[in-house]
Amino acid sequence: MEKLADRVAWAITKIKEEFGHSNVRIGELLGIDKNTVAAYLNMTGSLKGEVLEGLANQFNYNSDWLLKNWGEPFPGARDKYEDVCGPTGGDSKYIQEQQDGEYVLIPQINGKISAGNGLAPDNTADIKVAFRREWIKRKGDPDKMSLIKVEGDSMDPTILSGDLVLVDHNRNYVAPQGGIYALSINHEIMIKRIHPLHSEGKLRIISDNRQYEPIEIEAEKIKINGKVIWFAREIDR
Repeated sequence: MEKLADRVAWAITKIKEEFGHSNVRIGELLGIDKNTVAAYLNMTGSLKGEVLEGLANQFNYNSDWLLKNWGEPFPGARDKYEDVCGPTGGDSKYIQEQQDGEYVLIPQINGKISAGNGLAPDNTADIKVAFRREWIKRKGDPDKMSLIKVEGDSMDPTILSGDLVLVDHNRNYVAPQGGIYALSINHEIMIKRIHPLHSEGKLRIISDNRQYEPIEIEAEKIKINGKVIWFAREIDR
């Protein structure tokens, strides 16, 4: 099975067969609703890292099989389901060709980042979100990226409170044309638009919400944590 969606659909089908679980019960165990379970069975759902972790932790599925099609889905599966098993660790040619896998998991920081006056977020990460490796590699090094939720209205309407932003920490400098960055002032982290004032050696910190006035500050007083390169928004919050 070359596609992750195919492997997830197969795994959920086997769970239904082996345990007799309904879509509702599987959703409860994986932290999703029954409609999302149905979408995964039809290979149409947007896959989340916590779902893959749930399949591994709740049902003993092999993470390497889920993500990279390596080995067997679960211990002993090769005897019964040889057709869905991937190569073993000894197949060096296959590993060389597929070593990156189809997806990469980006950690989601537990805390929040302010689109306002600033927060000191919890930097631990219990959740990871799956991105297509081919796409994210075009953006930068996925090992130097993290996701975090935004709190506050100062970046409305571009970024809303509750949006999930992807920050590339390798871009810890302000590009000549500026952009939206995670920045730190006095150890408080926030999301703001930055416009460099080259002749003055300052940075203009801009809130897209026009209710908030921009401020200008010396560049050395700001730490750039990374550039915001993507965001996601839930329709029903």
